[in-house]
Formats: sequence, C-alpha cells, structure tokens
Amino acid sequence: MNHLWKLGIGGSLLVILTLPALASAQLKTVRVASAHKLTTATLPLFVGMHMKFFEEVGLKIEPSYFLGGGDTIRAVTSRSADITHNAAPGATLIAISKGEPLKIVAGNTGPAGTLWVVPTDSPIKSIKDLKGKKVGFSTPGSVTHVAIQQILKKEGLDKDVQLVRAGGPGDNWAAIKNKVIDAGWNVGPGVYNLIVKNEARVLIYTAHYVKEYQETVIIATEEMINKDPEMIRNYLKARAKAINFLWENQEKAIAIWTEEVKLPPDVLRLALKDTPRNYWDTGAPKPENLRAAIQEVLDIGAIKEPLDPAKVQDLRFVPK
Repeated sequence: MNHLWKLGIGGSLLVILTLPALASAQLKTVRVASAHKLTTATLPLFVGMHMKFFEEVGLKIEPSYFLGGGDTIRAVTSRSADITHNAAPGATLIAISKGEPLKIVAGNTGPAGTLWVVPTDSPIKSIKDLKGKKVGFSTPGSVTHVAIQQILKKEGLDKDVQLVRAGGPGDNWAAIKNKVIDAGWNVGPGVYNLIVKNEARVLIYTAHYVKEYQETVIIATEEMINKDPEMIRNYLKARAKAINFLWENQEKAIAIWTEEVKLPPDVLRLALKDTPRNYWDTGAPKPENLRAAIQEVLDIGAIKEPLDPAKVQDLRFVPK
C-alpha cells in the first residue's frame, strides 16, 4: 500500500511538473512584425506579452522589430511574419494598389506624436528654415516618409528640402549629431528623454498639420486570414485587453515599458501622460482617418486612383 501511495504521489508530481511544458507546447507561435521598439505605439504589445494576455488566448508572440512601418509590411508579404503590430497605412495602401493580397484587419494608432526635432542650439527655428536643408525619415513608404512629404508640400517646400532615409528615431538623432541631416523624425517615448535633457527641440508636430490621420494599422495577408482567422481574432482580442489594462494600471505599464526600452520611468511617465486616450484603436480604423490616409498617398502621387476603404479592410475580427 505504501509502495502504491508513493507511486501515486510520484505520478502526480510528474503530471504537475509536465503541465507547463504541455501548456507551452499547445500555444500557437505568432510571428509579429513591429516597427522599432522605441515608439509609444509598441506599448500594448509589451503589456500583452508581459501580462500573458496573448497566452490566455493560446498565442505565443514572437516579435521582430524593424526600422519603420514600411518594413513590417515587407515582413508580412515575404511570409517572415504572420501579422503586423504597427504597419504604415501609406505603404499598405501602395502595396495593395500594386496587387499585394493584403488586408487591414484593425486600426493600431490614430493621430499622435510623430514629430521632427533639431538640436536645442540649432539655428533652424521654424519649418521655413528647412529650405535647402536635409531632413530624415525612416524608410520609403513609412508613416514618416508619407507625413513629411505631405507637410513639406503644404508649406511649399517639397522641392526645396532633401529627404534622407535615416532609419529609426535613434538613427535619426545620431545622423543629426553627426551633421548628416539637419532635422530628424522622432516620437515618444524616446523624444522625451532628449527634451528633458535639453538636447533636442521640437520643430514639426505632424498633428499640427494633419488632423485626420491614421498613423499605423494592423495587417495580414489574405492567405493568413483564410488559413487562420481564429489567430487573428485572438490576437486582436488580447491586444485590446492590453490597451484597457495599461490605461487602468499605468504604473505597471510604465514598469513594463522601462524594462523593454531601458528609459527612465519619469520619462516614460511623461510620455504616457501626453498620449491621447484615443491614441490606440481597439477596433477598426476611424473612417475619416483611413480616408485621409488614402488621400495622402494620392496627393503625393504614390497611387493613381482612390482605393475603396471597404476593399482594403477585413474587419470581421475586431473585438466587439
């Protein structure tokens, strides 16, 4: 009897010890393409992973980070990623117009904090002073590329400013410091670190020029949508839970953010404080924002004909 009892205990322990491994084995790995880590847009992804919201719906997130929102689209179209976290709507629309089988499955971020900075002691005091200067953006077709073209065109400077592909916010700042460019794009939270240290000054706020604006979207290929619609549904559900959580538990979100991007909590606290409550979409892109994104790529000549918003989206998976 004693021997049987020991066998029972041993068997129970074996089951208990193997449960985590079995649970892990049952999670579906999802390769997520995200633009660079050092943007406010990426925070829900961090929160969802740290708080295990993705695991709750059976997903194991395998993130890859890129220099811009245009690169995330190429990751999806090349099948090296299953879904994007933050893709540039301009690049998405251009790709769709060229026949890429992509769909916007949800919004990600609306009008917010993409901006251009100069050193605090720069003689460039206004956007007009950029005439004859070099201005950085991330990658072709990205949010920053489309936005800066639109802004310069509105100011009549589109033929007088040289645009330079310069990578992410940190790369742009390094290019400014090395005098490769005169102004470079940046975004929260990293820009707050430069402002707090009195190293940078904001020259251009995108939000001052573009009121209706879809900053980033979540996309997948039609092949992935047909192959695994439940994955997309669960991914969006967990992401929405992360967004609600971070607003209700801001100090916990800041602690997670600090761990991921290695910036001081005070800087990240300021970045979150300045983030509009409606910055992150939990459902579909707002119609006016998507229409504005379509108009943007039309205005810069990247597409020749307007796209039908209904045909570039598949919104069956957004949380209700």
